[in-house]
Amino acid sequence: MTPGGQADNIIQSKAPASATEPVTTGRNLSSGRYREVDIVIMRPAGITDPLPVCVAMHASGLGGAKSFLELGVPDMLTKVVAAGVTPFAVAAVDGGNWVGYKDDDPQRMLFEDLPGWLDYHDLASTPFSVLGISEGGVGALNMARTPGLSAVAVISPKLFDNWTDAQASDMFDDGQKQWEQREPLRHMAEFATQKLGVWCGTEDKAFIGSARRLAENTNAVEASFTPGGHDENYWKSVLPEALKFVGSVL
Repeated sequence: MTPGGQADNIIQSKAPASATEPVTTGRNLSSGRYREVDIVIMRPAGITDPLPVCVAMHASGLGGAKSFLELGVPDMLTKVVAAGVTPFAVAAVDGGNWVGYKDDDPQRMLFEDLPGWLDYHDLASTPFSVLGISEGGVGALNMARTPGLSAVAVISPKLFDNWTDAQASDMFDDGQKQWEQREPLRHMAEFATQKLGVWCGTEDKAFIGSARRLAENTNAVEASFTPGGHDENYWKSVLPEALKFVGSVL
């Protein structure tokens, strides 16, 4: 996004957060998604300095960007920073289906719209890391295929090693070619230089196998497979670990 276009795409937003307001929400017009989207900025409580940014990508069906508030990320972030992790901010935006369609491209939003929104909130316009849950994990891994990120954390990534299963998921409505292009399991060599962390519950029968393959074939820096399913309880249990991992690269 060019500096001149930032004001046009920020149609409603609160002022940047302060020490007394670590969470800031807004609603912006995305040229990549052709619609208004929510943005949620989460800072560690008491930190007002300009901060590096981790982009957070939500699971589908959980309420979009604001689902990270319901998962408790602001409090988790404050606690991991208080425990010694270098301060950083988490920025979440509505992604819909992170794989995208012809007229709804979340990846374009991340690369073209998001830098201007982050700059508006006095944050580093280039994210240093990305974190994704479920379908958001697929979005995070696709974003990581473009060099520049220092850390990538995925929780319960919704990965498919064959087209039959992928087709049944309704994630790849543009067909098999789209799956071949955007399925992270088909591009694992591209993550060889990334600091990748993978978390998945051992009762997540549909995706534990693919998560293990991802971790093994990319030499993930951190891989955690502990009891839990594909649900909010598991995600809440491992999010502090994922945030700590992300912050450790700073």
